[in-house]
Amino acid sequence: MMLLCLVLALQQAGVPTVGDTIWLERSLETPPGAEVRAAPWTPEEPIGLLGHPVIRREGSRTVVAYPAVAWSAGTHQVQVPGPIVIRRDGTTDSLPPETRTLVIASVLPDSLPLERLPVQPEAGIVMQRVTSPYPVLVALLLAGLLFTPLALWWLRPGPAMPAFNPPSDPVVLPLAEWNEAGEPRAVAAVAARSLRAVILGQLPGIPQGLVASRLVRVVAEQRPAWPAEEIGTVLRALEGVQYAAVPAGEVLELAERAGALRKRLEPTVARPERGP
Repeated sequence: MMLLCLVLALQQAGVPTVGDTIWLERSLETPPGAEVRAAPWTPEEPIGLLGHPVIRREGSRTVVAYPAVAWSAGTHQVQVPGPIVIRRDGTTDSLPPETRTLVIASVLPDSLPLERLPVQPEAGIVMQRVTSPYPVLVALLLAGLLFTPLALWWLRPGPAMPAFNPPSDPVVLPLAEWNEAGEPRAVAAVAARSLRAVILGQLPGIPQGLVASRLVRVVAEQRPAWPAEEIGTVLRALEGVQYAAVPAGEVLELAERAGALRKRLEPTVARPERGP
């Protein structure tokens, strides 16, 4: 009895039922260098396609398989299209369609007629999963409690910088020693820059790199009491040392004249000019 039941089960297993995937295949001998493509196919009801056809090689043969499904039980005739063969020289051949007979078994039991089959009970209500933002908020709160002290420690102010107290007395540069050491250009550059600093301190808004001739005109216009002509002579001579060979003695004399002019103008810087 058990053997008979097993044979019947094996026979039943070979029959597709409604809704099963059925692979409808076409196989052909493939010429050397040829390419095989699946022809488009839209079967008629109750047969439908489940996806794109699959092409595979089996030695010298090519198999084109269409995944299909039947939506009603019984015997159905279907026309499976023939593959398209593209040869190496570009010529194309299409195989004729083949008629296949599909026997589809029903998924319903045969012991009772359809009208007497019991109706399946109603499925229960699917409970909707409740999502809550509270876990994320709690995680953010814990992260804030953990990292806030670390951030405050990292952003804490550092030690105070020591106050910078500029020297009250100006530094006297050894221009005479530089001149004796063979650095007349450095002596001239320092003397010219010191004289310009005193002049520009009394002329707000004047750019630092103003040429000597233009600076002298500004001095003559805005500070008529200053010796503009002497300032221009000394500045031009000091700046000319950078581009010409001047004896060291003359450079030191120009630096001394610049120092004397700077001292004459410094009291003017200390005492603001009064109007008439």
